[in-house]
Amino acid sequence: MLGILEEGLREAMASTPQILYCVAAGNSDSDVEFDVSIPANFDLDNMIVVGAVDQAGERTSFTSMGENVVVYANGFEVESYVPGGGRQAANGTSMASPNAANLAIKLITVDPELSTSEVISLIEDGADQLEGAGGLKLLNPAESMALLLARQQSSR
Repeated sequence: MLGILEEGLREAMASTPQILYCVAAGNSDSDVEFDVSIPANFDLDNMIVVGAVDQAGERTSFTSMGENVVVYANGFEVESYVPGGGRQAANGTSMASPNAANLAIKLITVDPELSTSEVISLIEDGADQLEGAGGLKLLNPAESMALLLARQQSSR
């Protein structure tokens, strides 16, 4: 059953190249490809996988990683709404991936003609490469937006 689910989801996501999927890496502190973390282990051009860092910008102890994890964002003690309207701090890559989705929609708002691969490139190229963090790239919305605006300026 898992194989059928995995293949069906992969085909559905691949068949919608105009949709950008911002996917949580998972919270098992493992490699998403080795652990077969669905859909984070998929290799799709229209998907970006996001891991979690804490407020200091360091990889959390729970976040999954691997080659598919393109960027990291805050996923530690993120204020979240709970049923009934209350708020509580929550941890996880599900708290981190909306940061990438938020940035993606801002980039698309500025340039609605962007393809999903262009959005992913802007997010990845704008990310801060952290020293001594094993290739960890921290989401940097201001830099990604600056790259888009510079690109627009040079094409005029």
